[in-house]
Amino acid sequence: MLHQAFIYFSSVAVWRRLLLMLWAVVMGMGGASAAEPAWQKVAYRVPVAESPLTHLAQKHEKLFTFFVENALHGKGKKDFETVTKRVKNKIMWRNGSGANIYHDAFVRSYPFVSKVDLQGMPDSILLIAYLESQWHGKKGKKSADYGYWQFTPEVLKEIQSLDYVPDGLKTTNINKLRADATLSTQAAQVHLHRYHFYFANVAKFSESDAWLLTFTAFNWGAGNVKRMIADMESEGIEANFANFYHRLYAAHKANPSDISLRAATEYVPSLWNIAQLIGADK
Repeated sequence: MLHQAFIYFSSVAVWRRLLLMLWAVVMGMGGASAAEPAWQKVAYRVPVAESPLTHLAQKHEKLFTFFVENALHGKGKKDFETVTKRVKNKIMWRNGSGANIYHDAFVRSYPFVSKVDLQGMPDSILLIAYLESQWHGKKGKKSADYGYWQFTPEVLKEIQSLDYVPDGLKTTNINKLRADATLSTQAAQVHLHRYHFYFANVAKFSESDAWLLTFTAFNWGAGNVKRMIADMESEGIEANFANFYHRLYAAHKANPSDISLRAATEYVPSLWNIAQLIGADK
């Protein structure tokens, strides 16, 4: 759920400089990269499976395995495993007919995602839409979280105000946009590009850390994530995803009634469980 705006780009001067840098990155996403990310080498060179759907399931599983194994260690890893077990039943639950809403979302989305331009981003971004809406375009409340990616009106209006987004995003009614698979996914990619650009290119996190922080920020808000990292650094704690997650989990345990903290703590473990679920069903 998107409850926070992109707070840390509040300075107009800094925002405009970063936009120019980001635009250069986005424009180059469609072509081959001189420095190929390691996750592409690991997950996109798997043997071709029996079917395209199975091949995508393998990529989801291998990508998230790569991110989790490279980002987590120590106390953060232990906390992550604790939460992963806690949310597993909710993600893996099947009805009397053996159906699972997240697996069904994966299969339902395939005609679209098999042709979507990922703009150089990992297939793992699609797990967000499976988790948020179970790939239903009209899920949620139009006054709040709505559509495939569960955007709020405020966040989507901010995206529409950006100079570099396609005209289709700028001019389409926000309710229609959120319920449209192509346009809402384009908006999600713009949003995720901004987050990932900051964590990878400005804050200089490793690629696995940057993507897991990006996924967390999609739910909790980039401002919250950045403030927690700043607090860690002010205390001399090394800034990485494992240490960030340990601190996030500690904050959740100290404030168990805080719904936002609970959701943030469970978000990446839930995505991880969905990736595992899809991989197991391949």
